[in-house]
Parts: sequence; structure tokens; C-alpha cells
Amino acid sequence: MDHTEVLELLQDAAIEPGGLERLMAGDTTTAGAVAGHLAGCPSCTAELERLRRSVGVIRPAVQAVPPPELRQRTLDYVAAVGRPRGAVADAATIHPATAPAGAGSRPMLRGGMPPLRALAALAAVLIVAVMGTGFLVGSNRDGALRAQAAELDALRDVARWTMRVDGQPDARRVALASATDGTTAGTLLFSPSSMELVVVADELAPPPAGHEYRCWVEVGGVRKRIGKMLFGGDLAYWVGPVSAVAGLPADARFGVSLIDLTTPGATGEPVLSGIG
Repeated sequence: MDHTEVLELLQDAAIEPGGLERLMAGDTTTAGAVAGHLAGCPSCTAELERLRRSVGVIRPAVQAVPPPELRQRTLDYVAAVGRPRGAVADAATIHPATAPAGAGSRPMLRGGMPPLRALAALAAVLIVAVMGTGFLVGSNRDGALRAQAAELDALRDVARWTMRVDGQPDARRVALASATDGTTAGTLLFSPSSMELVVVADELAPPPAGHEYRCWVEVGGVRKRIGKMLFGGDLAYWVGPVSAVAGLPADARFGVSLIDLTTPGATGEPVLSGIG
């Protein structure tokens, strides 16, 4: 079994919930062949780990789409198509409209690897869902549909930026844990070289009136603001360029705090934090 075959099997498995785990169990002839190849191929093993990291961020975004029928529509699209084509494929690899000053066009993939078909498909289905919802909103001015379209648009951005950031050779991942022993958790991806960052948080309660969540990074006791956390369905997120992550040490502390907007200069108490 060669590199291309193994990578396609890994990327196909990444689309399905638990697919990578089943493939790695090695209880079929195909799974055994994949395991044998991975044992002697560092590049494919690295790609497996990359898929695990990225899908862990993107899959909650897909699952957070509020209307069950739209969520099923996106999953059905992945199952039926498998490989994005035509306009959808082009849309899945669009670069963000803004970038840090001095940052040029950068490749989405490391080490000449083939396109990440599974991750591109996950981004593409969000785009397809947005396009479909946009049609509904155009023909029916119902407020709930407009809100759903906005949420899907936000989730699409999470998927795009996750692929973009994780495609950098120096991408770093930080697990964010609840600072109050709650069930809220998050993941943060960033690249010091491209100065781009993605942060998502699950089970983060909507902020009360007059408050907002802000993501930040702290080095040597000095905290720098990253951005305001937005909400898409049940997922809180922020994506974009951040010059503050350039050259960060390994012990940099990231977090999310609830800020009282009536108190100028308030830093708030952390609700999520992590080191990385």
C-alpha cells in the first residue's frame, strides 16, 4: 500500500465519527495494511496526527449547526461526494480577506502532502449549507432563518481558518480547560510565523447583558487581548490574525475571560485557560 492510498483512507476515515479509531483498530485486512504502512512511514504518521487534531476542532463546528436538517444535509453531502469539486472545492480553500501586515500567501499544506480531502470536505459542506440557507432567507424573511444563516457562516469561517493555521509547519495547539471546574472546554490553534489563530469553546454559557468574553495571551505577567469571542450555535469562537503570537515562548498562557463592559479597563476572571 503506497502513500497516496494510505492518505486517502485516513482522510476518508476522518469524515466519519470514530472512523480513525476504527481504522487504527486493525481488525480488517485494509486496516492491517494501513497500520503496517504507518509503522514504517513517519510522514503518514504525522499526517494521521494532524488529521486527529484538526478534525477535533472542525467536527464540533459541524455538529453545532442548530437545525438538525441542515446538520444532516452537510453530513449527507460529505458521504455522497467525499471529494470537493468545482466551485465548492475552490471555495473551501479561499484565503481569508485580511492577513497580518507583511504576511504573504502561504501554502495550506506541509511537506508537499496531498490535499486534505477530509478537512476540505468538512469546510465545503458548511459553505454548501450557507449557500442553501441563503436561498431560504432570500425567499422567507423569517428571523430564525437569518440567524441560522449567520451561524453557519461563522462555522464555515472556523473550518477554513483551522485548515489554514494547521497547515503551517510551526502550528501549535493549546487545550483550554475550565478555570472554575466546570464542563466548558476549548481548543486554540495558532502559528507564530503566520500570526494567525483559531480558538473554539464548547458549552460556554452566553454572556449576560453588559458583558462579553475575550480571548487573551499572557507572557511574563503581561496580558494582551486577542479578540471578542463570538457565538455560532452552541460554539463560541474567534478567528483571525494576531501579531501578539509571533515568537511566543512555550510557557505562554492563553485564556478566555468574562468582561464587564461597564468597568473600563476590566480584565475579568478567566473562565478558560491553558499553557502552550
